[in-house]
Amino acid sequence: MLVLVAMLVGAIVPVQTAINTRFRASVGSPIAATFVTFIIAVVTASSIACLSASTCTPNLTLALTQPWWVWLGGFMGVLFIVGNIVLFPQLGPIQTVILPILGQVIMGLVVDRFGLFHYPPLAVGPLRLLGAVVVVVGIVLVLGVGRKLPLTGAAHGVRLWLLRAFGVLMGMGSATQTAVNGQLALALGSTVHASQISLGVGLVFLFVLVLALPRERHALATGIAPGPWWMWFGGFLGVFFVLGGAALSPILGTGTTVIGSLTGTIVCGQLLETLGIGTGTRTRPTPARVLGLALVLTGVAMVRLL
Repeated sequence: MLVLVAMLVGAIVPVQTAINTRFRASVGSPIAATFVTFIIAVVTASSIACLSASTCTPNLTLALTQPWWVWLGGFMGVLFIVGNIVLFPQLGPIQTVILPILGQVIMGLVVDRFGLFHYPPLAVGPLRLLGAVVVVVGIVLVLGVGRKLPLTGAAHGVRLWLLRAFGVLMGMGSATQTAVNGQLALALGSTVHASQISLGVGLVFLFVLVLALPRERHALATGIAPGPWWMWFGGFLGVFFVLGGAALSPILGTGTTVIGSLTGTIVCGQLLETLGIGTGTRTRPTPARVLGLALVLTGVAMVRLL
């Protein structure tokens, strides 16, 4: 049952991305939309802290004594949310979900190999490297590499691959966020308080961007256009994704939690694409894509468990 819960936690990612993409349409800008989403997330995390922790606010004095990199989580969270909003309508749900997984695998291996962020160094043996290769092969099948691009242009092909590369970079940032937030949670003795700080840093960063960029100020000044009630739920889901993973990891183990979560993410992403949610175009999974998704999960399992 707990593995099923991990899958449901993973399913939050593509659903949250679809919601945030719709919210962006009402706000008019991905950064301004993310700013509002982070406000909701900070309020939600603070409310949970007041209900579940001994104090509503984290110990900032203790946090300031930690290494500088514990503050990177907020920046990486902004990169991931904004990136998803940008990629979702252009690449579709499944590519937006799959590409960051490669980045997470790469960064996870780097953290293990060099013992970054105060984690103990772990051997990266041939089987784990083979798992990373299996992930790459699976992604190649999912993307349908080898199909001819439309004759309308090389420019479209270059832009497509730049967007895909950005998706991988987002995944590396997401893995970094998970690693540094884990160390911050250990230092503070609270996952909820670590999440508050991470979200708070992201919110301050977004506030600076909104003040500095006229387009973002204009998007907020003109107000948020009416839309469906559910478009406001992206911030809530983001908090529950973070807390769900943190709660399950000590019980199931990190490897099982990650695999269960990614299974839910991939299945839900493919379901959204099959239904045409977010893109308006329904895409049925081909046998090659199904095989590719299976290989991605197999490769992730090899990297996490071997």
